Amino acid sequence: MERHVTTRLVRRVRRLLTARPTEIGVAAPTRRFLLVLHYILVFSLVGHAAFIVLFAWLGVVPLAVYNVASCMVFIVGLRLNRAHRYTVAFFIATGEVVLHSVLCAFFVGWGAGFHYFIVGIVPFVALIPAWKTASRFFFAGGILAVYGIAYFTAAATVPVFALSDAVTTALNYANLVVTFGAFAVLVHYLARTSDVAEQRILHLSRTDALTGVLNRRGMIEQLEQAYAGFRRHGRPFSVLLGDLDDFKQINDRHGHNCGDLVLIGAARTLVASVRADDVVSRWGGEEFLVLLPNTPAEGSERAANKILARIRKDRAECEDGAIHATMTLGCATYRTGDTIDHLIARADAALYYGKQTGKDTIVMSESFPGSM
Repeated sequence: MERHVTTRLVRRVRRLLTARPTEIGVAAPTRRFLLVLHYILVFSLVGHAAFIVLFAWLGVVPLAVYNVASCMVFIVGLRLNRAHRYTVAFFIATGEVVLHSVLCAFFVGWGAGFHYFIVGIVPFVALIPAWKTASRFFFAGGILAVYGIAYFTAAATVPVFALSDAVTTALNYANLVVTFGAFAVLVHYLARTSDVAEQRILHLSRTDALTGVLNRRGMIEQLEQAYAGFRRHGRPFSVLLGDLDDFKQINDRHGHNCGDLVLIGAARTLVASVRADDVVSRWGGEEFLVLLPNTPAEGSERAANKILARIRKDRAECEDGAIHATMTLGCATYRTGDTIDHLIARADAALYYGKQTGKDTIVMSESFPGSM
């Protein structure tokens, strides 16, 4: 029975410490603060539990008892934060830290360094969601004012419990390390969050929202890299410019939702039909551009045939039935003296020729009449 109760208690404590607030449907600034505050509260709970042992060992019984109450406060804070009442949780945690630091200053002296935790609150104020700048400055100023009052008052007061110089110095450095450690963790988290956000924005700026493949901007960057590879190492590369045949009629007859499904299906087919190193993009409207690195003209023709064969088999499941779409492909291989614009223009001319001569076909830019 006793073992069962202990197991349940351990599970509840573990769940309390590890269960983070749900992030579903929460705006990014709020989500970030919920997560940061969760770890602050967990860290504080564990730290104050250790303080119970520390102060009991030092014989400072009032602070040991106070830290029992502190642990209860942080448990309440964790529950409030999990319920997304993060502002209340932050105020409770802040009040506890300030009161704890002030009491420590009067009981064991300012030199023990517990006052560092008051300063540690200030950087977290900048993360509170929806607060105006004036509110942040006012709150941070209030924290620092309390710090100043505690400093001058404690300096003129003899500590209730006289600790040895060695213990006081050890506590001072330990609290300083903990405070700077918390700063370091916060800075690391914010830097990582910023990096992830920048990468996500960069990805979105290069990706077509509908199909998930690269957009024109993203493809131009890939083309520039392929061009640099040709100039430095002579690596050939080719492009395939594909256009869905009679796409306007699909939109007119079956609706734009169906047209979107056709575009999404075509993009997936293109990605599935090419090699891992090849790059697929939505060039615009119903046009797709495929970059084939390290691929001469004959290789691009084989790739185009593979794509066309799969496009012919695919169907888009729309509300009024399965829709079959075909594609015409214009292929061009980079030649010395070309620019990227000229390369795309040659592929476009080949595509146009294919449209004029029957559609659902492949045209190599070097092989049709009037090629550039």
